[in-house]
Amino acid sequence: MLDPGEYVRTLYEELVRDMNVSGAEVLREAIRELHKRETRRKAREAAKNAANTHQELPQAG
Repeated sequence: MLDPGEYVRTLYEELVRDMNVSGAEVLREAIRELHKRETRRKAREAAKNAANTHQELPQAG
């Protein structure tokens, strides 16, 4: 998965030590955080697209 000496592996090992949890728990937490971030990004994008669609519609009358 992560090669010895790889920079990200160093970060991973540091998190395992600092958080005093298993490597699997570090990965679970990372996945949860990435999922939350992506969900917020999608919501912002959808809101922006909805606002742009509303502005582009011709006004009746």
